[in-house]
Amino acid sequence: MPSAAPLEDAMGEDVSQMQNALAEIQEASVTPAKQRKSKLADPIRVLCEYAFKEGLPAESLNKIIDIITTRNHLNQASITSIVKNLYPAAKVSSDAIVLVIGGLGQGMTKPSLPTQASLLKWLIMVYEVLEDSEVLSKLYGVMFNMLDMISLRASLCHLLSLVTRRKHVKPFRIQALLELSHNVADEPALRGLIRVYKEFYPDIIVGEATAGRASYFRHPDSEWREKLHVIQEAHAQRIAKQSQREEFKVSRRGRSSVKRNRSSLPEVHTSRANEASFTLEEVESVEDFVERLEQIELPNQLISALDDPLLQKYLALRPSEKATKRLEKWLSAAFDDISRAIIDGNEDEKVLSELLRGVLTYTRRTKNLPKAAVEFLLDCLPTWNGTANRQVLLELLTYMHLRPFEDQQASFLGYVEAAILDNTPESKSVILEFYTAILRMWTVRILSGQYESIPEGRESPSETLSRLFNRTDLLCLSLLETGTPSFYAMSSVLSFYEAIAFAITYSSSNPNIRITTPTPQIIYLLTFTNSVSILSRLCSVLTVYKRAFESAMNAATSLPTERGYPREHVNHFNGFLMDICNCLWRNRAFNREDANALGCLIPTTVLPSLRTYADGLGHTLPTMFSLSHSTTLCALSIACFRDLEDAAYAADPESIVTRHAGPVTQRSLTVLANEGGLRISWANYRLEVLKWLDERGVGGIGELMFNTMKHLMNAKVPTVAGAE
Repeated sequence: MPSAAPLEDAMGEDVSQMQNALAEIQEASVTPAKQRKSKLADPIRVLCEYAFKEGLPAESLNKIIDIITTRNHLNQASITSIVKNLYPAAKVSSDAIVLVIGGLGQGMTKPSLPTQASLLKWLIMVYEVLEDSEVLSKLYGVMFNMLDMISLRASLCHLLSLVTRRKHVKPFRIQALLELSHNVADEPALRGLIRVYKEFYPDIIVGEATAGRASYFRHPDSEWREKLHVIQEAHAQRIAKQSQREEFKVSRRGRSSVKRNRSSLPEVHTSRANEASFTLEEVESVEDFVERLEQIELPNQLISALDDPLLQKYLALRPSEKATKRLEKWLSAAFDDISRAIIDGNEDEKVLSELLRGVLTYTRRTKNLPKAAVEFLLDCLPTWNGTANRQVLLELLTYMHLRPFEDQQASFLGYVEAAILDNTPESKSVILEFYTAILRMWTVRILSGQYESIPEGRESPSETLSRLFNRTDLLCLSLLETGTPSFYAMSSVLSFYEAIAFAITYSSSNPNIRITTPTPQIIYLLTFTNSVSILSRLCSVLTVYKRAFESAMNAATSLPTERGYPREHVNHFNGFLMDICNCLWRNRAFNREDANALGCLIPTTVLPSLRTYADGLGHTLPTMFSLSHSTTLCALSIACFRDLEDAAYAADPESIVTRHAGPVTQRSLTVLANEGGLRISWANYRLEVLKWLDERGVGGIGELMFNTMKHLMNAKVPTVAGAE
């Protein structure tokens, strides 16, 4: 395979020359021409040739723009040549945009007007490759207020036409444009911008304002744009190839690297190679790695695997007991040194942090936590302060082997809780996320059979998982009952139940996974939320639970009795579903008369007070939490109805004489149809709301309705797999 080193060296030399030229230009920009020691033509030529051939990296591009957007000592011909060759190799950063817009206008520190015009034209040409075009939207007012500058007006109108959205079209701007159009001669660019405004408000801008010749704002230089596309495509390909090479190439920090001077982890070096073997240092690509995998010789120090992705891949693909023992021996010695340093009071936090991060990187790749790391973690946890290296340490603990819950509690879970929990929502959220990560890891181990054999009489994996669930379930309830729960807290709780939902999808095929339902109070606290995303996610989780119970009940005849679920347990879960459907769909909130309904656990003695309160607001209690009236969904429901009215009006303007003021009810739809409004049945309206929500990523509510309400199972609109 031919080496790419000569090409890379040549490119590196070109980059160095370009950077040297840029440094000379920067120095010349603050030095009067008569005081310069060398001519400016050569560095300008080097910079422009490199930019035309390879494109300028973001850092160099920003530096050049910074130079030419302020008053300087460069001549106009040099500046024009530079701007003409400002080909960005990648996306143009927001900093560059701000520099250009900030350099516009009158002032002693501003660049010349020809330079400003050139930069505006350049901004138009690179508009398609801006990193964040929203920056120009935020600077819309600044650009609009410069339309009185004759030399910039044409380019400004073009740029504004690209940026203009409905939110920018204000009455005072319409008035300013009309006055400017009246005061100046016939300018096609200005009339073109007015026509853009007219597209948003055709009834406001009338008369002669848009008459005459107008510019449709073609690209200023199509040939320049084609060259830009070629440069950026070539740059993207180089980056992709470089990333692949680095992924399959030994990591080198370089002699001048600060990290090399401080790192306690050695680099990969192999000194025992022979003619028939192949070293990791010789790997240059994925092809090299695959072809020589069987011939690769292990490096001198396997501890390099903590910091080298290629060595991690090799050990994952070719695990060996010899390599594992060498790695464990080095880690054991390193952790022993750190432990002694801690006892002596000479702990180096940076060394410990680096070592733990290296172990974590290795463990993520191999999915195996080294025994030496396990022993160290178990030794240090009793004295851990709960903050040092928290994120790394907690993630490492999730890779602990699956053992009976009491053993896990005694060895590390109890110490983690004692160190972190302080009765604040923040600390509870940290522990909740930790338990969620453990649950995901244990689920994977159970599904893949990666757990130790269980002696007779000991706790089974299913019991361990259930005990973790019960403990975390209480933590979730405590978190939600601590004041008014934040969105972050509710989201953390739902992330845990989503992990449970993933696990129980395998309950019918794996005896080590059992369906465990959340505490009822948690379900109802999340149901009556003001966040539509929380409500949707909750409904999705409950839908998964319903399907899992159905699969379990269908398979009950072929399963041992002890693996079945009591009918009372299933009916209790069905009560959750009935209560939510009563609130959202059936307009029967807190009803207890339906089969299995729990009335959201609202005491019957409280209901009269709630009805009185609802009556005082002009509502009825059973309908207050429906699609049309719920504070979480009412705005979305009426937005859906507005879209239906707009669609009907677009199809036949005479079909919509009057519009619904909201909220939509069964009776109001009848009245609306009689008065010349949208004709739609109550059932179809609610189906359309579910469809509208599903199209906007809020599909959980529809999932639950279509999988729970019998009359909807054959009438569903969203693509949802359903069963009774």
